[in-house]
Amino acid sequence: MADAGRGGGRTRAALGFALAGLAASWNPISAPLGLIVGLAAVFLSLRALAAGGGRRAGRAALAVSLLAVAASGAVLGLTAGVGRSGGTPIVEAPAGAEVERRLDAAAAESREARERARAELEALEPPSSAPGGGRAGGRTGGAASGGGPGR
Repeated sequence: MADAGRGGGRTRAALGFALAGLAASWNPISAPLGLIVGLAAVFLSLRALAAGGGRRAGRAALAVSLLAVAASGAVLGLTAGVGRSGGTPIVEAPAGAEVERRLDAAAAESREARERARAELEALEPPSSAPGGGRAGGRTGGAASGGGPGR
């Protein structure tokens, strides 16, 4: 009698895991969880069937868990691009020359404000003989300060 009760509990647990895996299988964000829970449900349903729990419920749990694993795998595969033809991309990446042109235009628009900010900052800082102009960390002259390559 105790074995039959334990088998029934295993079957209910397997069915619960299978339903949880199926519920998580539809979304690309939750599909990995659906896959893991679905695989756990397959294991639990096989154990429940081997323990002699409810055969009908055990088979249902196995079928639902296999469906959850298949659906999660399909969603993950489609999200990763498996089976997708080359086709046109959803978002077109601009060409290198176009990116450079946009960056140069943005730098030209902000050049006056950057120079004014640099002048104000230098006016606030007393001159120092320390390397780096008296600032902790020094001045790098990177692209953000207008001192990048070709500028």
